[in-house]
Amino acid sequence: QHYFIQSNLRVIDMGSLIKNVPGIIAKLRSSGTTLLRSPQFQTAVRELKPPTPAEIPVAMKSVVQTADLLVSKRFLNVTVGRAAASFLSATEVICWFFVGEILGRRSIVGYKVSNK
Repeated sequence: QHYFIQSNLRVIDMGSLIKNVPGIIAKLRSSGTTLLRSPQFQTAVRELKPPTPAEIPVAMKSVVQTADLLVSKRFLNVTVGRAAASFLSATEVICWFFVGEILGRRSIVGYKVSNK
């Protein structure tokens, strides 16, 4: 007889688990559609999608304008609110970079180097 062990260490008969599959699927379907319709998910989809080919020239223009802003030193005339928003955006990008590095090397402290 096959058994399935749940995370709370209760033993469940596989047959009773299979009988409950339609109910489990219905629960997942209803919670999944609720998630997909949530404003947070819609915002994530909109913000995390890659740029379309039509948006690339706009992004390049923004990069050129930023470089021009740095060369002409017009960035010194930025309001405190705009500077704070830019600082928070840059901090978020840096933090996500570090999270990616930690996940990539699977360790917080450095890379594992073999002694050959």
